[in-house]
Amino acid sequence: MSYLFGFLLFVIFIQILVRGSAIFQILKLRMGLETSLVVANEGEVEEAYRRILAQGIKELSELGFVDFCWLRGREASRNDDRETFLCFMFHPEQRTYACLSPHVDLSAGREAQYSFLTFFSNGETFETVNGHKHLILSDVANYHVEDPYVADLADHWNAHLRRLEQISVERLEKAPEAIAASCAAYFDDCINHMLAQGVLKRVAKDAQRAQFTFKGALRMQKSLQAGSARLAKIAPASASASASSLDYQVLSHLRNDAILASGEATGWLGKALLLLVSLGVFALSFGFKLDAFSLLILIGVLFLHELGHLLAMKACGYRDLQILFIPFLGAAARGEKERIPSWQKVIVDLMGPAPGLILGIALCFYMPPDAPGWMTSAAFMLIVLNYLNLAPIQPLDGGQLWNLLLFRRWPSAQIFFFCLSILAFALFSWWSKEPVFGVIAAFWAFLLPNQWRQARLFAHIRRTHPRVQESEYPEQLAAAYEGVKALKLPWRKAVAYQQVKALMVRFRDRPPFAWEFLFGMTLYLALVIGAPAALMQTRYGDALKDIVAPWLAKKGMNWDGQIANAKNPRERLSLLIAAGDYYFYSGDEVMAEKYYDLALKETERNGISPEEKIKILYQLAQALFMNTNDKESVSIAYLQEALRLYQKERIQNGELIPDIYELLVECYLFQSDYTSALKNIDGAFANSDIRRNEQRVAQLYMLKGNALSELHRVVEAERAYIQGIKASKSVDFKRTVELRLLEFYLNEDLNDAAIKRLESLLYGPKAFTGYTDGISYNLNLRLAWAYYSKERYIDAEITLRSLLVDMTDAGLGDVSLLPALELLHIVQSAHDPWQAAGTRIWIEQIAENTLDLAPDAYIDSLREQLHYIPKSSRYRRKLAEAGLTSFGVKNASES
Repeated sequence: MSYLFGFLLFVIFIQILVRGSAIFQILKLRMGLETSLVVANEGEVEEAYRRILAQGIKELSELGFVDFCWLRGREASRNDDRETFLCFMFHPEQRTYACLSPHVDLSAGREAQYSFLTFFSNGETFETVNGHKHLILSDVANYHVEDPYVADLADHWNAHLRRLEQISVERLEKAPEAIAASCAAYFDDCINHMLAQGVLKRVAKDAQRAQFTFKGALRMQKSLQAGSARLAKIAPASASASASSLDYQVLSHLRNDAILASGEATGWLGKALLLLVSLGVFALSFGFKLDAFSLLILIGVLFLHELGHLLAMKACGYRDLQILFIPFLGAAARGEKERIPSWQKVIVDLMGPAPGLILGIALCFYMPPDAPGWMTSAAFMLIVLNYLNLAPIQPLDGGQLWNLLLFRRWPSAQIFFFCLSILAFALFSWWSKEPVFGVIAAFWAFLLPNQWRQARLFAHIRRTHPRVQESEYPEQLAAAYEGVKALKLPWRKAVAYQQVKALMVRFRDRPPFAWEFLFGMTLYLALVIGAPAALMQTRYGDALKDIVAPWLAKKGMNWDGQIANAKNPRERLSLLIAAGDYYFYSGDEVMAEKYYDLALKETERNGISPEEKIKILYQLAQALFMNTNDKESVSIAYLQEALRLYQKERIQNGELIPDIYELLVECYLFQSDYTSALKNIDGAFANSDIRRNEQRVAQLYMLKGNALSELHRVVEAERAYIQGIKASKSVDFKRTVELRLLEFYLNEDLNDAAIKRLESLLYGPKAFTGYTDGISYNLNLRLAWAYYSKERYIDAEITLRSLLVDMTDAGLGDVSLLPALELLHIVQSAHDPWQAAGTRIWIEQIAENTLDLAPDAYIDSLREQLHYIPKSSRYRRKLAEAGLTSFGVKNASES
């Protein structure tokens, strides 16, 4: 259920992101407030425009149109110096003009965009466009625009003629200069109307340019959505149109680039809004898995990581910087810059994990032993998340760096690396049982075909145009679109534009030089090797060694040979300890005991420092205790010797004292020597290093409660458990002590105290919720049996029935047989045979639907219990009416 909720949340986030991005793109657009169109001579028209519009001119000629003129001018929305050309034709019979231009919409079926204009003697103008009236947000007086949204040019022309038949005003003919002036005046009137309506506003830095207001952007986005729906209805008819020509593709690509370049970076308010929305969705996506503190720490760690990327981008001259949180995954920082040197990309990639790693290791160095739990969690998360981000897997920062430095030159190697990344995510998902990583792998696998096509296209262009990177940008575009056609890649219109645009970025960004490769790999290896090396020097170094020792040690290592060849006693001792560590953390406690024992004997011969001897004594005692050979007494002797050395040598650094005391208490408890265990617990409490560690204090209080409960010192045991609950800052450990206290109450028949505490935990202000960890399930069962012990059968029955309903709603019906059987026992104890019979029916349904719990055995058991119900009773008839003839009621008709 949680993953279904997460998927829905992710879909909602994507919808918000898509709509928000569309609005922000509109807000970024800038357009000129003035336009000018002039008549162009025949020789001034670019050949590309002639070739693009040739087919349209031919089709209009077949409808009775004749050549009239060409106009040229700059589009208001472009941010370059290129001019656009419009072809006007005239229909003598209808006194109507046709305007042709390259289509502005890459997804349209035609390359040419048509509109028909008729001028009237009363000063009005009538224009029929096709497929783009939704782009016109204002009405101009005396200028009427209609759009039939049809697929065929003939239908478009007929729609204009039908409208003309309804107008009896005389039609006018105009000179080319007058038409140019009319088009410019119409554009000026549109702009002025949108300014007056608040759709546009003047740009503060340039009064000659305008931008959309937020109101205008919403209106435009809604209009675009409605227009796309109308265009989709005529898409099947236009889909049969021939593939776009090379001229149109290059010209349209340049036009779209110029329009996007006219935009400015989104304002800080818009970015802040998008950041907060993404942060809210991210918090919801992790909120059902993490507590509030952990969630806040995670958000802080991710924000610091992306802030590092952002500051590096800022220093390297990127623009339009933005941070976004991604639900269930993490966060991302983005920015824009053309022709980025490889050394700058290296800095941007590594400045994400580097600050977090440095801060996490610094905390480990300077954090006091009694630091609060949140600080320890923050240090752990800073180190783990940022270090894992250096893994050579895309899209992690380490993977991005490897791709840049090693694979960017060779498309095939890049695809191979991409496939390895997919495999890594899939394997990690299988190993960790986390579907999120599987979803990432599936998403990357979905992108793999396009990555392969990109690689093929890149290799094809380099093969057919060896000097393409030295060519002008339009020539590079032509080579790319020629390659798309030659390789028959399934990219059309807007998709082709996006893919070629991504390829152009690759052409513009040169591969790294040799010094950039060395620079990047040096920084990367410094982080990968330096971070764990620095962490080993902190007080957590031993713990890190304990974790990684089994993974770093070589299998089948010849320890005896190395020990025999040791150059001096100090090296021999180090090898003996290393061998003991290796076998202990590999799970072979017998071999660990052997090498620790040899190391201890080595200390007697060579007189090493007391600190090292204490460490060996503790490790040997730990190995003996873990090895179930009844050597707890020997472990106790070693631990007591370690404590004696601490006192005798007056050692100030007592980092191992808490571990020694805790292991000593566990050894005494294991031997059932509760008096000695209590004595050592009191000794542990007297140690200042232990008193500063709240989690150690909570652990010792729980052990003290265990010892006192075994001695049946009820009041003291209860007090110890409660002190352990109060001392614990960890939610999980607090729950552990709570459950231990409840078991103590029930074992000592303190049912009133158990009921009071259980009701507080389940229904109080700090109640446990959720069945993911089984806590509420266990608490409800304990509460039911506490009620039962007090003969409060109705309360016990209500608790169990509520639990069964909640478990079914949570999708846990397959494990509900145990509480159902306990419910049957309780209702039988209440001497309510009708409730017992109804509960049996319920249990049979649960058992029959629970194949993995051997239902036949349960049904056989319940069939035996049915014999306690008299055959002549009405309950037997009820069971027969329920159809339970296979459930021991085949003789129900006898009654």
